[in-house]
Amino acid sequence: MQPLATASSSPAGTEEEFKRLTGNESLVSEALRNLDAWLANPAAATQRAAVLEHVAGRQFALLLDSFYRLLPFGTGGRRGRVGYGPNRINHITVAMSVQGHCNFLRRNYPESSRRIVVAFDTRVFSDIAKTYAFLAEPSGLLGLSSRGLARIACEIYAANGFEVYIPGLSSPGEYLSTPELSFAIRHLGAIAGMNVSASHNHPDDNGFKFFNEHGAQDIPPTDQLMASYMEDAGEIRRTPFDQGLKDGRIRALPEDLHGAYVLLNLALRSKAGLPLTVVYTPLCGTGDLSTGDVLRAAGFDVRLFAPHSTFDGSFASVPFRLPNPEVPEAASPALGFADELGSDLVLSTDPDADRLGVFARDSHGQWRYLNGNQIASILAYYLVLDAELGPRRRGLIVKTLVTTRMMSRIAEMAGCALVPDLLVGFKYIAHVLLSLERESRYDSVSASPADLVLAGEESHGILLSPDIRDKDASGGALILCELVAQLRARNRYLPEYLDALSLECGNYQNAARSIVMRGIRGSQLLAQMMQSLRDNPPAALGGMTVLRARDFLSEEHGPLRSDTERLSRNLLAYDLEKAQVVVRPSGTEPKAKIYVDFEGGNLDGVQARQRAEELAAQVADECIGRIGFSLSPSARLLPDYVDLDLKLQFGTAFREELKAYADRLAASSRNEQLQWLRQGLARFAAGSDPLEAAASAVSGLLREVADESRAPAKEALLDLGIVVQNIPPFLDWRP
Repeated sequence: MQPLATASSSPAGTEEEFKRLTGNESLVSEALRNLDAWLANPAAATQRAAVLEHVAGRQFALLLDSFYRLLPFGTGGRRGRVGYGPNRINHITVAMSVQGHCNFLRRNYPESSRRIVVAFDTRVFSDIAKTYAFLAEPSGLLGLSSRGLARIACEIYAANGFEVYIPGLSSPGEYLSTPELSFAIRHLGAIAGMNVSASHNHPDDNGFKFFNEHGAQDIPPTDQLMASYMEDAGEIRRTPFDQGLKDGRIRALPEDLHGAYVLLNLALRSKAGLPLTVVYTPLCGTGDLSTGDVLRAAGFDVRLFAPHSTFDGSFASVPFRLPNPEVPEAASPALGFADELGSDLVLSTDPDADRLGVFARDSHGQWRYLNGNQIASILAYYLVLDAELGPRRRGLIVKTLVTTRMMSRIAEMAGCALVPDLLVGFKYIAHVLLSLERESRYDSVSASPADLVLAGEESHGILLSPDIRDKDASGGALILCELVAQLRARNRYLPEYLDALSLECGNYQNAARSIVMRGIRGSQLLAQMMQSLRDNPPAALGGMTVLRARDFLSEEHGPLRSDTERLSRNLLAYDLEKAQVVVRPSGTEPKAKIYVDFEGGNLDGVQARQRAEELAAQVADECIGRIGFSLSPSARLLPDYVDLDLKLQFGTAFREELKAYADRLAASSRNEQLQWLRQGLARFAAGSDPLEAAASAVSGLLREVADESRAPAKEALLDLGIVVQNIPPFLDWRP
């Protein structure tokens, strides 16, 4: 990171404390340089007192993590915790990045359109994890919203001579989703776009992504070039927002834009007119303005789940405060509402409305959660292979390496062209469409963008229209409702439809796990984990022999052209006897993601899914073991969003606290017992009821400690474990 201003001296004692926290001299030096520059930067003047208060409060670990680097550029932009310093999201890091984006556009696209579209989601920072509780006043942080950061971006784009379009000028309830932003860029002939959003992350996070003139995120090495401009942005030009409006450099979105987006999605239908009541939760995000409008325009009876229908950027009514369709619990409060209505389908979208979540009722009246691979497989089968209900389209199917191989089997059986095994990220799918647009081919596939039937990735991302170049929950939701309406007219159910197509198309079952870590140490441990797997490849995983290991950083997969490409290609794939396993670090945070695609053969769906989940858990244990740790049986049951250090504490420190308190707990009332547990477990579930978030793990720990205790503590702990296990997991939807 280049200095932001003439350096001053760091607060006394800071260097010594940084050295105590890490032995990495270069890291300490970089953190001190960044800290000096930040304190001397006039733009950070309002934050100076708060930063100095880190020192007074001896928050040196937080200070070091906030200043040791510039927040990495990955997945089309930057995403991370809101806070002070260059390794956090704040108005300075946003301003630097936007100014760098302006410099990049002016110097590399001087003759192009001057239009830019800026979008934002609903999130507002309120420090739910109490990271900054030690501060008397967290200046510039509390209340920092995506909307506010987007307005800053508009001021900078306008000052640099661009014509900026932004929602929300006529109404505080106006937003723009990621897919509609992609559509708007293309529809308006803009040169670029920006979305201020941390997608499905916790509300203590925020971020921003940049889009090119095609409505897509750039791939390497272009994104590396763009990032280099942002690291050395120079002077930040900025004009007041009201002045930009007066001058016509900041403008409202055209009135016809949204209608054109809705019509684009409606054109995807092949059958219309059948009734369906669907419960929909936008998880307090922007989705009702895109997915909700599309479904209503198609004639479906859309019933909004009220607690999630407000634009609440703290996501207070969402379990774990994680508005993520990949987390089943996020939408589970809506199931009770669906039961009352008699609806068989619950849909959800994340705050920027590009991911689609699905709960479907089966023929026994039970709800089944569908993961992203299952959603993609259902849509692919319906669109190209279902002779009874579907349109039997012929065209192109696109998938990434970690998307289920069942999509490949479906494409083969239907005679469709297939682009398989792309690197992870929808920008690579968009690049396929751009190549088809420019050259009428991608690798060995000859086609045009209009041939696209479906592109899908495991993280609940679906794209059905080439006129959008990012995943779009609206199109997937529309076609899924079209299918379910036909099934219900025949007294059939979506889960059984999935089971039948799975057996017909290879019975691939999928599971995913995440290993979350925090801060500098987490980044170092993640690097160690990946290096260990490279240096000593496992001979077997989950009891299955590794037939082939693929390292996508190797020269076999071509030369590395940039650091951003290194991030994308930093993954390991293992071909087993009956499965494919991929281990991949996140590009924006210290988190390892594990993807399992298991070929179930003659196993029934439940058995095959269970085997996939077991394999994913075993691979997670292998990865954690590579960095010298192992989790207790109960700690393994904690949700994946709980970071590794907390899981280790749960199985050690909290376990000892529980043992020491067991006799007093046995003599307490039930309410006192539950209150003690909630207080002790608060660190494991910031912003949520920890007994709801971690019921299985807590119940398991109570049984473990009971086995080592004597009566009456043993009986009391076992009884308490049963009570905790039966706490309803987020199903009571009433306020």
